Amino acid sequence: LHNSLFLIAHFHNVIIGGVVFGSMAGVTYWFPKATGFTLNEKWNKRAFWFWIIGFYVAFMPLYVLGFMGMTRRLSQNIDPQFHPLLVVAASGAALIACGILCQVIMFWVSVRDRHENRDMTGDPWGGRTLEWSTSSPPPFYNFAEVPFVHERDAFWEMKERGEAYKQPANYAEIHMPKNSGAGLIIGLLCIGFGFGAIWHIWWLAGLSFLGIILTWVIKSFDENVDYYVPVAEIKKIEDQHFAEINKAGVTYGK
Repeated sequence: LHNSLFLIAHFHNVIIGGVVFGSMAGVTYWFPKATGFTLNEKWNKRAFWFWIIGFYVAFMPLYVLGFMGMTRRLSQNIDPQFHPLLVVAASGAALIACGILCQVIMFWVSVRDRHENRDMTGDPWGGRTLEWSTSSPPPFYNFAEVPFVHERDAFWEMKERGEAYKQPANYAEIHMPKNSGAGLIIGLLCIGFGFGAIWHIWWLAGLSFLGIILTWVIKSFDENVDYYVPVAEIKKIEDQHFAEINKAGVTYGK
């Protein structure tokens, strides 16, 4: 099987089935939390069926072709007995292309209809963990009050106890770090340093290294690194969130 299409089939089976599909699921799951609206379910399901069927139709024949002795990277003098399964595999690739097209349409339709698909509660999936207790997108301070965690699925426990979505009577200032571009600058300089070191471009590596040290030193003298979010701002954001929850008519608890 060395250097045969069996290797291609196995590689794509692992990468697409284990990584690409997982990434797609993650995008669908986290999209409303990041953007405030859900993806279009109809086009999402169409993309899924094209992808999953096309995936098997495209790559399962390659296992068989590998057993039949077809090697990789053939461009001419292909044995005619391989052609039927290659046509099947090409048909699977066409189905995958349809799945990709459905995904493009899904994102376009989702953005177009974002106001109709808004995530009012911050918890469109009936989530179990604490991030789903915040609004979508979450406020920049994450939690108005630090939640107490007693179980692994803390938010689910709060729902079961009837403690979810209870607005605090009072708020306190939240201590926050200020944003800084130092990390981004150092990261970019590290790319220059690594590239220069690998390819022996010593002037680039040297300048990048000096830039890293200089950025670090300058940042170390910056003492204005934090601030407090005032109570009035927190209350305004949280009042809006709970107003949307009440508008959606969400109730939890036994």
